[in-house]
Amino acid sequence: MRFSLVLAALLCFVTWMSAVHATHAPVASCCLGRSDTKVHPKNILDYYYQDEGACKITAIVFLTKGGSRICSDPNSKWAKRVILKVDEKKALQEMGQVEEGSPSNTTPTVSLPLTNAPQQKRRNGKGGRRGQNKCV
Repeated sequence: MRFSLVLAALLCFVTWMSAVHATHAPVASCCLGRSDTKVHPKNILDYYYQDEGACKITAIVFLTKGGSRICSDPNSKWAKRVILKVDEKKALQEMGQVEEGSPSNTTPTVSLPLTNAPQQKRRNGKGGRRGQNKCV
């Protein structure tokens, strides 16, 4: 009886500590501050919003081609412009994927090199091919 009471108390304590630690510990992916770093929009792959609910600050998090994260002020002109560029790029990619999968009514064209193309005359008036007689 005493053993089960100690075990139950220990289990309750561990559960309570893990719940307290989970709610008050900082989330690993949260931005702790905002950066003034500005990179070219072509180097941004994606973005997401960080709310104050789980993290301490509100930010827009940009994911770069190099694998870094840039935490920016969501109200800055640069962040708004980059969001528009990334959204445009995503929309174009989605349209491209839809068009690639759909059947097309166009016939592909192939250009072949001309084998009997006429040769331009040189300055001396002779044709461009050496060693061949001209047909008259």
